[in-house]
Amino acid sequence: MNTGIHLIGDLYGCGFSPLLQSEKKVEELKKLISKKIEETGLTELGNFYHYFSPDALTAVICLSESHISFHTWADEKYTSLDVFVCNYQKDNTGKARIIFDYLVKEVFRPTESKKQEIER
Repeated sequence: MNTGIHLIGDLYGCGFSPLLQSEKKVEELKKLISKKIEETGLTELGNFYHYFSPDALTAVICLSESHISFHTWADEKYTSLDVFVCNYQKDNTGKARIIFDYLVKEVFRPTESKKQEIER
């Protein structure tokens, strides 16, 4: 039984979006991520973002389908990204991939990435 999909990314050479450049900008990022979650049909239950000056961020977004989390190390130009959704009542695999790809391409913009897909 496939109960979910877990997408794990190691992102190197990140050209972090300007949305990670200040605490005020992080508020804009939160809104964009929440909008993308809503657009995909997933359900956000809550979130926690913590900005580390000058430009690092950690975030956990709780979904009714599971979670999204990421941690940035700006000095290393590295981000760890984790998107996990359950497929208990319906297949959310495509939605998880949309969110993952959005974060990679539009927010973190790495020059190199490693992605693992684990069926759970």
